[in-house]
Amino acid sequence: MNIAYFKDMDSLYVEISPENPARSWEAHEGIVLNLSEDGRVVGIEIEKASQATNLDILKIGGFPGQIEIIDKNTSGSTH
Repeated sequence: MNIAYFKDMDSLYVEISPENPARSWEAHEGIVLNLSEDGRVVGIEIEKASQATNLDILKIGGFPGQIEIIDKNTSGSTH
């Protein structure tokens, strides 16, 4: 699973599965679900993300895997 923020588009994307979506569905204004061929959600896009949420804070708890924080200002670091 990956979470990426695209500042130039003000879009937050949660990639649930690395496969290419077969189709998209706007579940709510500004919330787009990307679906696989068999209807599974493979990604979630939040448009105008800076207006929808506080992007200064990202809390992740109870995640079993490694958390990697990529910050262009520090050439990337892993926590």
